[in-house]
Amino acid sequence: MSAGTAMKQIGDGVWASLWEPGGWGQANTGLVVDPGSVSMVIDTVWDVPRAREIADETARLTANAPVTEAVNTHSDGDHWWGNDTLPSGVRITTSSASLHAMKEETAPAGVNAFAALGSRIGWVPGPLGAMGSYMNRVRGGAQFPGKSPRLPDHTFDVTEKITVGSRDVQLRYLGPAHTVGDLIAHVPDAGIVFTGDLLFIGSTPILWHGPLGNWLGALDHLLSLDAEAYVPGHGPLCGTAEIRALREYWIWVEESGRQHFDAGVESTPASRNMMQSKEFERFSTWDCAERLVLTMSTLYRLWEGKPAEPPTLARRARAFADAGTFLREFESR
Repeated sequence: MSAGTAMKQIGDGVWASLWEPGGWGQANTGLVVDPGSVSMVIDTVWDVPRAREIADETARLTANAPVTEAVNTHSDGDHWWGNDTLPSGVRITTSSASLHAMKEETAPAGVNAFAALGSRIGWVPGPLGAMGSYMNRVRGGAQFPGKSPRLPDHTFDVTEKITVGSRDVQLRYLGPAHTVGDLIAHVPDAGIVFTGDLLFIGSTPILWHGPLGNWLGALDHLLSLDAEAYVPGHGPLCGTAEIRALREYWIWVEESGRQHFDAGVESTPASRNMMQSKEFERFSTWDCAERLVLTMSTLYRLWEGKPAEPPTLARRARAFADAGTFLREFESR
């Protein structure tokens, strides 16, 4: 197994593939096993070689408990573009809102072509080059699937209990927040919660959809579960202390960002000011701090009374141009 794909047992019959440090595309996945019965996979990764390695390791761990269920926690490709590595008979579940967003997403081949273009034009001055270089950064070294992967075939609206042999996995839709369809998977008998991208640990979170109040509510719900361990979408296992730190980050973003918005400061300069403030210092060690620019573009749109934008390539390209421009200015200082 390559680094970042090996399964780590984190509870009774529960494993996680923790792809640290948890940067762009480095998504965590999970496995719930009822020995001698059946198993469930939680999320798949978008990098084809890694997805296959995880599938091979999963097959080894489930030799006497075949995978019959899978869950995709939300619509970002790095959490479901590996669905074709699942056994063909597996039922895949996600929230109704997430499935709708998955159908709106640009296909992997289109994103790959866009990122490849970005690698060639990243040197170009101005927003075009900034967008291209940042998109290439987002892809990293990932090898995307050549065709659109298998979509989930089962959805729910608010809550769903899936029985995995003799074990229950409780699904709950807590979005819209990071994306329109964020859900969590709670394994009560093991004290483990798979949170998808409602938790970024050690890296800066992104608000693609909002509203931010929903994300704060989701964090409060996670805290109320008082689990033994939480598996974030990105980063290492965590407990309640890390969730509270993320909550403090979002409260700071909301309060400081709104002050800038009300003062008429545009979103990217506002992000720059916020990252230069003393209040930011406690979050400055988190990776990809420039993601604040992406979040602020979402928040400004919401504060202007406009609806959240769908996850199209055009929407993300504009955001990546802003983030890439900011990063160029920051790195040139």
